[in-house]
Amino acid sequence: MSGESAHWLERRRQVGEDDAAVKGVDPRHVADATVGPMATAALDALVAATAAALDDASLVDDRARAEAIAPAMHALLEAEPPIPADAYEPLDGAAVGNLLYADPDGRFHVLAVVFPEGTSSGVHHHGCWGVIGYLQGSDEETRYRALADRGSSAQLEEASRHVWSRGDVTFLLPPDDGWHRVRSAGPGDGVSVHVLCRTPADHPHRFWDRNTEAVHPYPFIEVKPGRWRSEVMWNH
Repeated sequence: MSGESAHWLERRRQVGEDDAAVKGVDPRHVADATVGPMATAALDALVAATAAALDDASLVDDRARAEAIAPAMHALLEAEPPIPADAYEPLDGAAVGNLLYADPDGRFHVLAVVFPEGTSSGVHHHGCWGVIGYLQGSDEETRYRALADRGSSAQLEEASRHVWSRGDVTFLLPPDDGWHRVRSAGPGDGVSVHVLCRTPADHPHRFWDRNTEAVHPYPFIEVKPGRWRSEVMWNH
């Protein structure tokens, strides 16, 4: 990581600590309550649109809220700059989620998810809503239908496959649209902006072992300040 990147991440943590102290955020989630001082106007607008959608009582379900967030996501994907330059960086040549914002009330967070070309997420499940915008490169996304989901094991079948590129926006809407796999198809690193429910530490996330059909916890772990990676908990 460059010295500039380290400075940004450390400054972002300090901003979050100050903000958390004012707003009474649970100290376990101080890292989740941060927002970088290099945030762009388009990112600010996306955050505001998400908060407004969650506050709007007339939006009766997750699909309606995701559709309300989508125009701000489309605008971010067309903006210059859409996100801070450092948020495009992978971590040690591997995939990472760079935290751009997390709601101090723990309702949602925004990640810039970076997948180096050729890498894959594996088949996994998001337990609550998400809005994803594709910013750079391309991602081949395979969606799965659960024939049976017993929590600790599942039977899945492929439901669809698409290649997404810059400007595309998709939704995660479990229980029907929660299982998927993403592979970075290039050229170059795949970068997408994810607005996901809850904080990174609390986002419900599971991994499916296609060989055994076992399902394992797949939590987001903060491996460096402001940088999150999913890790399979094989022994749980």
